[in-house]
Amino acid sequence: MAVPDHLRGYISRFLIECGTGFYVGNISLRVAEAIWGRAIGAAGDGEVIMVTSNQHTEQGFSVRLHQVGGRKVVEFDGMELVRSKYNDESSEYLENSAKKP
Repeated sequence: MAVPDHLRGYISRFLIECGTGFYVGNISLRVAEAIWGRAIGAAGDGEVIMVTSNQHTEQGFSVRLHQVGGRKVVEFDGMELVRSKYNDESSEYLENSAKKP
């Protein structure tokens, strides 16, 4: 997302801007929640993606998406995957595969 100046300043208190609108850092869950709330509040029609560490997942991280072109995060076989727009057939396959032991 094109980050508004007020949000850019807020995020810069906690994270380093590695590229335009791309921030990295090691923050607490509480700070991540605060940044997420401000980011989606300032997003307007823009997209927001946040990846945070999560020791409770196999991958060690969690992904959050806001208005990201029909994509959504789905749990599949213990992992978080980003699924883009799909047809009913592929959706049914994923749902049935996830239910198998």
